[in-house]
Amino acid sequence: MAVRGEERHSAMGGPTTSGSKAAWRGRWGDRWPEALGVLWVVAAAGAVMVPALVHGQSLGPYNELSGFGFSSTPGAVFQAGRASDQLEQMIPWTHLAWTQVHHGQLPLWNPYSALGMPLAFNWQAAAFSVPALVGYLFPLHLAYTAQVLVTLVISGTGVYVLARVLRCGALAAAFAGTVFELSGAFMFWLGWPLDGVISWAGWLFAAAILVIRGTHRARDVVFLALAVAFAVYAGQPDALAVLAVAFAVFLVVLLVHRAPRLGGSGPIMRCVVDVGLGSIAGVALAAPLALPGFQLTRLSTRVVAGHAFTGDNAFAFSNVQHFLFPGVNGFPVTGDTFYLGAIVVVLAVCAVGVRFREPEVVSLAALAVVMAGLTFSQPVISLAADIAGPQTVRWPRALLLLTFALAVLAGSGMDTLVRSWREGTVLRWLGAGFLLAAAALLTLLAVGGGHLVAIGASRRAASFIWPGIEIAVGLVVVGALALISRNPPGHKTRLGLPRGDLGRWAAVSLLVCETAFLVSVGAPLWASSSSYLPVTPTIAALHRAVGSSIVGNGEIEACSVLGIRENVNVAYGVHEFEVYDPMLPRAYFLTWRASTGEKPDEAGFLQYSTFCPGVATTAMARLFGVSFVLEVAGAPGPKGAVFDTKVGGEDLYRIPGAAQATLTPWPHGGAPPAPDAPATPVSVTHPDLASWKIETRARVPSVLRLRLTDVPGWHATVDGKPVALERYSGVMLQARVPAGAHTVELHYWPVAFTAGIVLAGCSAVSLVATLVVTRRRRRRDQPVAP
Repeated sequence: MAVRGEERHSAMGGPTTSGSKAAWRGRWGDRWPEALGVLWVVAAAGAVMVPALVHGQSLGPYNELSGFGFSSTPGAVFQAGRASDQLEQMIPWTHLAWTQVHHGQLPLWNPYSALGMPLAFNWQAAAFSVPALVGYLFPLHLAYTAQVLVTLVISGTGVYVLARVLRCGALAAAFAGTVFELSGAFMFWLGWPLDGVISWAGWLFAAAILVIRGTHRARDVVFLALAVAFAVYAGQPDALAVLAVAFAVFLVVLLVHRAPRLGGSGPIMRCVVDVGLGSIAGVALAAPLALPGFQLTRLSTRVVAGHAFTGDNAFAFSNVQHFLFPGVNGFPVTGDTFYLGAIVVVLAVCAVGVRFREPEVVSLAALAVVMAGLTFSQPVISLAADIAGPQTVRWPRALLLLTFALAVLAGSGMDTLVRSWREGTVLRWLGAGFLLAAAALLTLLAVGGGHLVAIGASRRAASFIWPGIEIAVGLVVVGALALISRNPPGHKTRLGLPRGDLGRWAAVSLLVCETAFLVSVGAPLWASSSSYLPVTPTIAALHRAVGSSIVGNGEIEACSVLGIRENVNVAYGVHEFEVYDPMLPRAYFLTWRASTGEKPDEAGFLQYSTFCPGVATTAMARLFGVSFVLEVAGAPGPKGAVFDTKVGGEDLYRIPGAAQATLTPWPHGGAPPAPDAPATPVSVTHPDLASWKIETRARVPSVLRLRLTDVPGWHATVDGKPVALERYSGVMLQARVPAGAHTVELHYWPVAFTAGIVLAGCSAVSLVATLVVTRRRRRRDQPVAP
């Protein structure tokens, strides 16, 4: 009875017996390595951001604002770099989405850029992504910071999980996750939706492997569906295309190895069906973004008529040296997006050389080869562009997936070191790898750099320090293991460590060295601020002067010169007639060329999706509803414009008769009035950022012309009754209204968005039902204990 009482007491959480204590230690003893591995990955992600966060909690290159337009600060020192997109896209869109969500609205529309642009469906805003959802829980000035940190953690933990699925130990998995999240390619694009998509690669590949193994079919298919959906919600069609190619290559090679003729276990068709079902279910879960997003893509500058744009050029093959270390070309680290470290390269090669019979290793090696082709070979890139068609995809961004494959292979190599360091083959591969890396380093040190100036030569010389440390540590570790491996099996080292633990301690040494290298090199890539987006007196004065009216630039090609930097105006609630958006409709350029005769910069708008016209005449200002025009101080405004005031050293002119909505009588002949026909301005109110409300009064039937971008999703009613919207001047909208007093309301909610919600709901219900049915069936089939 006493024994039964002790067992019952233990089960209820009280004192435990010695046997239960041993069981408790056994359970948690197995989990501690796992917890430490995940903690290392998360801590490494935080460590690389510490130098930036010390200066302020708001991540981003806010110092660049000091050199542009109304945000400029006299005497300020700034460096415009590759992080400009964070200021011109991601941070303002995060600000706008956060604001709408905290006002109880879905972040569907951006009314402040050009004549308004979709927000959630432009892909790069990623308003429905996991990092964005986490960011909504933080204060506004920390929302973007939270997104960046969450993306880092997702990427590292995903590769950690993948390595564990590949049966690597916790130490090797921590190495792989740390390498990928802190690699040069990933750190360079951190903060962009490109990284947001690729961050899910580890989770996606892990789910696919589990589905192929078929141990828990229903659960693993749901896992795969969620990974696919989260990757799509992260945005960036380019990254999705590259990730899809990488995923297909990996699966094809892995499934081929399951063929019985190759000694595989099969089956193949069941795996294909399960992976297909999981992928389709995942795309369906992401349909609320995918359907309206692809609808916009077809109208945007990303689709090039005649396939004139084939993507970026391949990286020069000489960049391969940057895998060992950055700065060898004399440029700062921001110019070298390849760095991984000598330890990673040697371990990855060791994994392929020693474990070449394992299907997963062969599949990762094949993935690395294909991604290398898309990174360094122009013929391969051209072939991929021809297959993809007119949709612009920057295939050299496959560098991220090449880095991913090398990181996972390096994790497998470290796992081989931990488990099989006694084998001569492993030590020979590692020793030869570090010796070759040393020879390459000495060759580069002796041969290159003669053309560099003093500062470049200094950077180049300093860049050899970390590779030398890594190679030295690697050689010492391999040499020590080679000496100790000659001792008898029961022998202990001078430090008292059991011989069997030496592989683990050697791996720890390599992990610490590699992490220190990646953190020290990646930390300078990020900046931060303690003031977030400062509202300068000039910006406040402009906001008071123009209100909700549209402001244009009077100087040709005045982007980032006059007013507020493009898209940064979104965070300040100022409506500017310029935009930098990946889903920018081609109709903007076509309409502008037809109206002014100016030919747009074809290469510029195709590559950068920037529309920043100079409004030189009052006729063009009225056509597009530009009520105010900024000019350089002393420059004459458009003919017919009225000087309004001086703002921040720039002259602000008012355009008489320009408005966001105008009413034009419909001619008795039935033909629509000309685009430049006389019109009466009508006031507009906005119940929310995605709605318009207009009161009209006309003696005759008229046409209500709206300076609103013509994209699918806008719906209009007159006195509560639906009315058709028509295209106006190629890029705007108009609606016919009868004579008399009427209330016209417009609301943005794409039909494709509704269809996507329905499709996502059906997919979610199907997945949950599959899990429930499978679980009940498993319980029913379990034998009953006697």
